[in-house]
Amino acid sequence: MVYAGICGGLLFGIAGWYWYFGRHAAGGSKGRDEVLTYMSDKARSVSWYFTLAALLGLMLLEILDLSMGTMPSLGILLFAHLGSWGLTSILLHARMTRDPDDPVTGKMALVQGFAVGGAILILFAIISILKADWRFLLAAILPVMLGAMIMITNSKRQKGERT
Repeated sequence: MVYAGICGGLLFGIAGWYWYFGRHAAGGSKGRDEVLTYMSDKARSVSWYFTLAALLGLMLLEILDLSMGTMPSLGILLFAHLGSWGLTSILLHARMTRDPDDPVTGKMALVQGFAVGGAILILFAIISILKADWRFLLAAILPVMLGAMIMITNSKRQKGERT
């Protein structure tokens, strides 16, 4: 388990350096514009809402006597904040740079929805395994169902716009 954290931290550290130097290079070649600034600001704003939801979820678990320690709770908060920031950045970039007449974009939205739902399921599965309590998986039902409903309504809306 320790090696997973070390390797994961190393990978995320390398990705962070790549992101930093990529933004620095883009700034030198006038690659950063208002759209990129808007997307990064919006992603940061949305990530705080996910962090708030994670805080409320952790408080609910404490009320239900399914409490965790301090470090796992902080790890979950960090995962929720940074993960939602990254996923929101990817989703905003894909939605703001897509061609509405391209049929591949509908499939891309479906893949993005599955990625978000999969990330939620993986997070709750890891918590369930670490705590050896299957009831943590029950907490994943509501976010996954909400995501599925959003994907279905979004696909119906896109089909309506194309016709």
